[in-house]
Amino acid sequence: MRARAQAARVDAAQAGLRLAQASLENTVIRAQPAAAPGPAPQTPPAEEGVSAGLAMPEFTGGSDDDRLEYARRMATMLDSTIVTLIAVFRGTSGQPFGGATSPAVLSPRERTRWSRCRDLQLDLTTYATAASLLKDSLPANPLLRRAAAMLDTAFAELDATAECDNISSMISAPERWSPWQEHYEAAARHFYESWYAQLRTVHERDRVFARTLNSVLPAALQIRVPPALPPNPPYAGAAPR
Repeated sequence: MRARAQAARVDAAQAGLRLAQASLENTVIRAQPAAAPGPAPQTPPAEEGVSAGLAMPEFTGGSDDDRLEYARRMATMLDSTIVTLIAVFRGTSGQPFGGATSPAVLSPRERTRWSRCRDLQLDLTTYATAASLLKDSLPANPLLRRAAAMLDTAFAELDATAECDNISSMISAPERWSPWQEHYEAAARHFYESWYAQLRTVHERDRVFARTLNSVLPAALQIRVPPALPPNPPYAGAAPR
């Protein structure tokens, strides 16, 4: 009985792919432009194995059903990773730490925050890889492929979170960054001005992808569409608008 039920679900998924007529949302939250920080030395390669434990695994399947299952997992885990990163900066000032002439001036909590952000940023890059794979390999459904392509574009425009890796390097290897305060303030300012809007765009594209994916899946395999993020960053004193 279980085998027949599973076969029925697969048949339904394949039929849904052929019959999907859902229209893809056109409203996209655009990331706010931000001035690029000043020149900085090349960031050393990240330590192998550094991760917050939320990385998207590599795709190892081969069938259309495998790709759809991979897409379901990506859409769900990406939401969790983004929400976790937002929590790291909840209640912060949204500004570089004043008068930080060296890493020693930063509090242990501040140093840990940038390290945690670096780990989550590296995990986020695995979702960018997954979205790039899916946009060209999902079953022949133009709406679903377009949703994946829109998510891939949002990842390509997400550059502010890379500052977490830069600042973590500044803290662990300050001799590579001179003058230290200038590089730290430029990187932190770029991050705080841009990361949330850019990340919110990625999250909104993920929501579109999840809805489009659900439109081609049978009810038993559909996933929860993540709720929208607030429009303003989670800084101290920033009330929802």
